[in-house]
Amino acid sequence: MSESIAHRPTPIASSLAVLLAAGATAILVRTAAQHRVVALTLLGVAILLVSGRYPDGTALDRPVQYLGTAVGLLVVLAAFALALTSLSTSGARLELFPGLVGVVLVGLGVRPVSQRFARRFVSAGLAALVVAVALSGIFERAGPLALLAAVAAAIVAWDVAEHGISLGEQLRTDADTRSVELVHAGISTAYGVVLVVVTLLLFENGAAGLPLSTLLALLVGAIALMAALYR
Repeated sequence: MSESIAHRPTPIASSLAVLLAAGATAILVRTAAQHRVVALTLLGVAILLVSGRYPDGTALDRPVQYLGTAVGLLVVLAAFALALTSLSTSGARLELFPGLVGVVLVGLGVRPVSQRFARRFVSAGLAALVVAVALSGIFERAGPLALLAAVAAAIVAWDVAEHGISLGEQLRTDADTRSVELVHAGISTAYGVVLVVVTLLLFENGAAGLPLSTLLALLVGAIALMAALYR
């Protein structure tokens, strides 16, 4: 077994990161058609993750990996095509596509396609998710709570993915890291929830006239600081 496969990102953190990224996207959308697209994208990324972790020990294993990867990519492409054909307004498509791209990029980062570029994919995924939040705010398609929750979920997804990548670099995949992964994810999520509640309270009570965009920036900075401290 090659060293890159033996030291890939840990499975629990990888799964949680993708779920959080999909959750950040789902929070921003409102229609059933949009939610179907997000669910289909999540399914495709999940297939990519499973196929990337399929054991590579026999002559039959690699073709199975290739088949799973092809199926996952086809499902993702089908989700993108569904988004183009089923959403009636350009605003609905514009706010959804960056989020879908973010989910896929996070998935590719924790699969990973290349261990060397794993963190770059995850960071690019975070950037795409933040763009989705910004567009939702511009088009006023999501309320303050949804915007705050989405940006918090996106940054926690990034932090959890980074933690999984770091553990994968240090330990082999057969190491028992379940408790470490769950504790880290729980702390990150709890911190994000507290910051969202505090920021929402500040927004609703005026906070000396601070606009939502400023509070969003403060929230991003606070959660990013937390991520840096706990990584």
